[in-house]
Amino acid sequence: MAYRSRTASRVVGALLTGAVLGGTAACTADGAAGDRSGASRRPDATTVAAVQRAVTKGAGLNSLSYRVAGQVPGQGSVKGKASFSLRPRVAEMRMTASGGVREGEFSVRLVGEAVYVGGGGQAAAVLGGKHWLKLALKDQEAGGFGGMQRQADQDPAAQASLLPGSDGVRKVGEEIVDGVRTAHYAGVVEVAEAAKQPAGERRSKVIEQYKELGVSELKLDLWVGPGDRTVKFRQRARAAQGPLDVSIRFLDVDKPVTVQAPPASDTVDPEQKLKEASRRLG
Repeated sequence: MAYRSRTASRVVGALLTGAVLGGTAACTADGAAGDRSGASRRPDATTVAAVQRAVTKGAGLNSLSYRVAGQVPGQGSVKGKASFSLRPRVAEMRMTASGGVREGEFSVRLVGEAVYVGGGGQAAAVLGGKHWLKLALKDQEAGGFGGMQRQADQDPAAQASLLPGSDGVRKVGEEIVDGVRTAHYAGVVEVAEAAKQPAGERRSKVIEQYKELGVSELKLDLWVGPGDRTVKFRQRARAAQGPLDVSIRFLDVDKPVTVQAPPASDTVDPEQKLKEASRRLG
C-alpha cells in the first residue's frame, strides 16, 4: 500500500507543478513579451496602475474556473480545466499530459482537508482496481500536493504580480479574446532583480517557484477586460528542465463551485488502512 501511495503521489504531484504555474488552450504569439524593444524605457504610470488593478482584483477572487494548456519543464504538454473556491474551500483539476516522463489523464479533487487523486484506468492499475487515492492535505506538502493547497488559496495568475514592477512593462494594444475586448499588457521580468524588491508573502512564493525551476528571465502577458478582470494570462521562460510556456483562460469568476468527494467504495485511504491494521495487531 505504501508503494502504491507513493507512486500515485509522484504521478499527479508532478502534474500539479504545471497546474500551479498557470495555464489555456495554447495561444499564439500575438504581440507577446518576446519583443524587448521597449524594455529600456521607463514604464508608463498609467500602464503600471492598470496592471496593478488587475493583479489586485485577481488576488481578491473567491472562486474561479479556467482552462490551462502549454509546455511544462520536464512534463511535456499539459492541458485541462480547473476550478477552485475559497469559501467553501474546494478545488478540482482535470489534466492531460503528453510527450513527457509521464503521460495520461489525471484528476485531483480537494474537499475539506482531503486530496483525492484519480486517473481512470491508470489509477485503477496502481490502486488495485479502485480509481481514487485519498490523502490528508496537511501531510502532502513534500509530495507535491502543497501546490493544490496554494491553488485554492490564490488566483492562478498570481505570477502576474511580478509584472507591475518590471521596467519593461508596456501596453501592447487592444485585442478581442473569445469575444471580450481586452487591453493586452506585456513585460520581461528578471527573477533575480524581482527578488531584490520589497515583496509580500504572495509575491515571495511566486519568486521562489521560479528559482526552484531554475528560471532567470520570465516573459509575461496579461489580457485585462472590463472591470479590471484578467481574461487571459501567459508566462514563458527557459527552465533548468526545458521550456515553460503556459497560458490560462479565465472562465467563470466568483460563481459557485461544487466538488464532491469520490465514493468511499471506489477510494483507497492509506490512513484508514493503517488504523485498521493497528486495531488488528493491537
